[in-house]
Amino acid sequence: MSLANTRATHFPRFAKLLGSLAVIASLCGCGMSRQDHLIAARSALADADYAEAIVAADAGLREAAGSAPDARDDATAWGLELAKLEACARAGLGEEAKQQLAKLAGLYPNRVAASEYFATAHQLRGAGAGTAAIEVLDMGAILFPYEPVIGRMIEEASTGGDPAELELLRSLGYVE
Repeated sequence: MSLANTRATHFPRFAKLLGSLAVIASLCGCGMSRQDHLIAARSALADADYAEAIVAADAGLREAAGSAPDARDDATAWGLELAKLEACARAGLGEEAKQQLAKLAGLYPNRVAASEYFATAHQLRGAGAGTAAIEVLDMGAILFPYEPVIGRMIEEASTGGDPAELELLRSLGYVE
């Protein structure tokens, strides 16, 4: 077996082990850095352990709140916020995902793009939270009225047939 094949075979296992250790350390309160919390959150996301991803992201954000920020910390905080958003959406936690997205838009108005809205809506829909997905699309449509993907996703939702979603679309003025 070549060295390249050995790395390709063992690196994913090593990364998973490292992420698992970071998750364990976060649970026991060991002195983890914000980067460690971000690694733990991303590892939990990769394992579809959304509750653990939220816990790890929140721990990292609490850690970030207690110290003076620098550019690297800002990038880490952004990553932690995104990890929490994705975990909430993939878990189908509609209200939490909407609150997290609104928080991100307030904290990082120049970083939050229309793609955050349609990605979050797609994740919520995949988790069975269709009405929350529509509410997220509506939030995005207000901020990005000319974004074609958001408009297309709203149109697709209007043909889905789910009564609660159709009623919400009607109340928001997207369908008659």
